[in-house]
Amino acid sequence: MTKYIYTLDGGKISELERLGFNNFDFLSYDDNESDITKNEMKKILENIHLSYFLAGCNIINTNTFQVNLHSLKEKNISVEKGEDILNTYIDIAYNSLQKYNEIKRNREFLLDFSKCKNDSIYEHLENFKNIRKKLNILHENDMFNTNIYLDELKLQNTNVKKIKKLERNKNNYIAFSNGCYSSAFRDFSEYSGVFHKNKENLKDKELASLKKNNKKKLGKMKIKNNNKYIENLLKKNIKPYKNYDIKLKLYGNIPFNSKQSNIEMIPRTTRNNKNSYVFSPNVKLFNYGLEYYIDVSDEEIISNCKFKLGSFSKNSDKLNFFSLTTCSNIREVITFYNYIKYYGSTFNNNVIINFFCNSSKYIGCSDYSFFDFVSLLLYLDSYNKYIKAIGLNCVNIEYVYDLFFPFKKYVCQYNNINVDLYKSENSQMNSIVKSIMNDLKKNRYVNDVNFFCSPNKSLKNVFFDDANKKVDFQNSSKKSNHIYNFIEEWMKVNINGFGGCCFYNPYDISLIDYKLKQLS
Repeated sequence: MTKYIYTLDGGKISELERLGFNNFDFLSYDDNESDITKNEMKKILENIHLSYFLAGCNIINTNTFQVNLHSLKEKNISVEKGEDILNTYIDIAYNSLQKYNEIKRNREFLLDFSKCKNDSIYEHLENFKNIRKKLNILHENDMFNTNIYLDELKLQNTNVKKIKKLERNKNNYIAFSNGCYSSAFRDFSEYSGVFHKNKENLKDKELASLKKNNKKKLGKMKIKNNNKYIENLLKKNIKPYKNYDIKLKLYGNIPFNSKQSNIEMIPRTTRNNKNSYVFSPNVKLFNYGLEYYIDVSDEEIISNCKFKLGSFSKNSDKLNFFSLTTCSNIREVITFYNYIKYYGSTFNNNVIINFFCNSSKYIGCSDYSFFDFVSLLLYLDSYNKYIKAIGLNCVNIEYVYDLFFPFKKYVCQYNNINVDLYKSENSQMNSIVKSIMNDLKKNRYVNDVNFFCSPNKSLKNVFFDDANKKVDFQNSSKKSNHIYNFIEEWMKVNINGFGGCCFYNPYDISLIDYKLKQLS
């Protein structure tokens, strides 16, 4: 497979904040909760998407990162209304692409603002700013000063040597962005991978009571190998999963691609619903990561997976990629992957899976290494071919090289994979990964899959204070460690997609585009 170079977009939450807007998921809020109307916000978001395309971006992400069944439930929004919200965000991104294509067809405009390889970095960024002014998409709050920006960045490697056979992708795409289920908890727990949605609301006594009830419930819910329900689960005095109000309609025979929603939200109640049913988890579901499901059920995650996968399927004429973003809970990733197969050819080589790693080795706060788990995913995908790219996003930029290095280190010139070099520090995974490495062809590691990276501009580390149920961030105040300085080094470990996450704005993406132009 020919691996092209992709330019990815930057942040949207941080970009909206930079322009003075706090409601990232503005369609989920009432108009009276903001000083600006939804129609005005739609226009602002469309201009942000368009700005990323004009900056040289190949792939933009929809503004759907935090929209999921939990966020809808918290705002008392129905599933059907939630689908409309997703559809609208998709339409906004799609409209920006249509406008960008119109601009590209305007030869006179392109001649007036053509970008030259001989431009200095300053000229390149000023030219980009002037293009946006000319198109009237530069927001009045965008107080960007090119000189100050370049002084703060401390750019390195400005004397660039061209790289032979470097081919940039010339097409433009839209990726449907999906954050972790916990991204809607509004407590930054998506960085940990721990699903604990009620930790701020439950008092100690209530939490103890919940654990006690769950323990009783689990005692009655021992699942037999034949996956049949135990008779005592069907007795009327049992209230299965009364703590969860997001349900799959398992009692109906609804096709996956049906327009009728197969998900419903049931209010919490002390009475039995006459349509109540019990969800029995499939024992074949990937079991790692279960220890991080504190008060979230498999059923809830499966419901959310079907909600997002169904939305992508219904909008597949406007979308190119399905992107899982800031993944830190590996059980959730496997659940998504497991349900993709029900959608036929809809997910043929178009899934992007981006992980958050809080060190140079491990995913989230788990002890599952990035290399181990990605190896497992690629092994599962060696037949299915769903995965377009494996990526990192919102990570400390200093961790990126070490996280991707094993994919190069264990591929040798004559043998497919040098298994003897590898030893997983996780004893559970060691034998599994070694077996996978024996069976995988080396090109599944290096040539068949794209490697993307969109780091956080200021993040150093995330600290998880379990005792006080807090997530703390260690950030750099200057935000000067730019991806521009790392592109050549990352290419040596086969990274071929370059973008940004928090605090990367359209000017940053334009700077990445400038560097890639100089290299090609």
